[in-house]
Amino acid sequence: MITLYKQIETKGLYYKEMWYENADKVLIEHSGKVGYVGTIAKTSMTEKEAAIRLQDFSNVCASEGYTKLSENQLCTIVVQYLLKSKDGNKRDKWLKDKVSEYLKEHLGWRGIGVVESFAIDNGKLNIYCIVVEEERAVSAIKSCLKTYRLDLTHAIIAARNWDDEGFRVKYSYKPINDFSVI
Repeated sequence: MITLYKQIETKGLYYKEMWYENADKVLIEHSGKVGYVGTIAKTSMTEKEAAIRLQDFSNVCASEGYTKLSENQLCTIVVQYLLKSKDGNKRDKWLKDKVSEYLKEHLGWRGIGVVESFAIDNGKLNIYCIVVEEERAVSAIKSCLKTYRLDLTHAIIAARNWDDEGFRVKYSYKPINDFSVI
């Protein structure tokens, strides 16, 4: 997958991305304004044809001013749930799968970011996302958890820039004094 961004002065951050789905033998181009569901174009083709189109896509986007964002332009968001047991139970594992699945779709189709990984340890479920706009991402995550009834009131959402040492709590239904991913 190739994902590129362009800041347009008065309009905001825009994205263009392209990837090939081998199973369906289709090339997908997805573009729009970060935070909004973009437009999608699908084209059937072979993997070899797709490789050529992906290279052309990168060159055309570069000529239009789209670039890959550097790490310091990205932010890590963690969605954390406190669990009743140290390693989690069946329901906790279901929650991990569902939250990861819905966040992947919700953030991805809006050009906001990706779900990178998860961890269940020490009585905590942590789902890590890499995003481009912190405030917009936090808002989108809250909306996703609420819309799909994924325990928003039990979630803690925290953010960290690449150069920060620790996470800052951005949302918690109940006030918390001390936050840790460990």
